[in-house]
Amino acid sequence: MRRFLDAVRFLTIFPIQRWAAPSAGQMGAAMVFFPFVGALLGLILILAAWPLSRAFPPGVLAAILVGGLIAMTGGLHWDGVADTFDGLAGARGDRKRMLAIMKDSRIGAIGVLSLAFLVLFKVILLAGLPLDRWKAALLLMPMLGRLLQVALAAWGRYARVEEGTGKAFVEGMGARDFYVALAGTGVISLLAAGWTGLFILALSLLYGLGVKVFFDSKIGGVTGDILGMVNETGEIFVLLLFYLFP
Repeated sequence: MRRFLDAVRFLTIFPIQRWAAPSAGQMGAAMVFFPFVGALLGLILILAAWPLSRAFPPGVLAAILVGGLIAMTGGLHWDGVADTFDGLAGARGDRKRMLAIMKDSRIGAIGVLSLAFLVLFKVILLAGLPLDRWKAALLLMPMLGRLLQVALAAWGRYARVEEGTGKAFVEGMGARDFYVALAGTGVISLLAAGWTGLFILALSLLYGLGVKVFFDSKIGGVTGDILGMVNETGEIFVLLLFYLFP
């Protein structure tokens, strides 16, 4: 329970109090619960969508729900999106330069454009789904996005020599924890969307593997920014898959 609450505390703005801040090792151990915090966020979105769907058209409702997800997480992963795309655009294949750009707290033009595009794309994808598929999509989207964070942390190695936000997660995630998270998300995916849910889960993991291989070739591993980026782009990938498996 403590590890789950640590995960909730890190991933959301929910007022989870703790007598002392968790150590890096404790946060790494809590990562196994990231997908289940995502499922919790999805359930909240589903509960909010039910009354709101009576008052708003799908486009407006989708914007409200995506905005609500961003608000509940405090926009935690979007900084990683901007930093990652800024790094890819500005590094020109130079590993050290890419890592330096990603570490810079300032956001460049490509980072801003990537944020705007991905938020808008997520709203459009959700709005375009038939309403009878929203429940499954709203549950799987945040859950599988966070499973991809677990997968990259378990499969990858930390790319920086120095300390960073993502180091505790990458070094603290073992194969056993990944399989626990995978088994739990597999059961939830099956219950939420049947065999389609398992297909979406499997293809999402293939997407995560592709991200790992790409950044291994670019910078020799993953960082906290890349974990944040794979969450947000993974959520979009999940929504796209709902169009392929109607």
